[in-house]
Amino acid sequence: MPSLYGKKQKPLPEYLASEEELKWYKYCVRNNIRISPYGINGDGNHWKIAINLGAYKKYEKPNLSPSTYCRKTIWIEYYKMCKYYYDKYRK
Repeated sequence: MPSLYGKKQKPLPEYLASEEELKWYKYCVRNNIRISPYGINGDGNHWKIAINLGAYKKYEKPNLSPSTYCRKTIWIEYYKMCKYYYDKYRK
């Protein structure tokens, strides 16, 4: 039976993060820096990265990265963003 919402999205590719990348990710989670892959409607192979800073607010709009990332680069760029915020706010 076909989906009511169009094509079924492909799942994100698997990626095994290093200890350093996990440290950056945990810092962001603990400090209300929410970074996540953001699917592009109708394109199961490309994503943007959504960023929200501060406490969660209902119906808030994320800040989207200007670039789109393919299956090979999405997790690498995701952890680069985590590192950016880790370096920026840790001081």
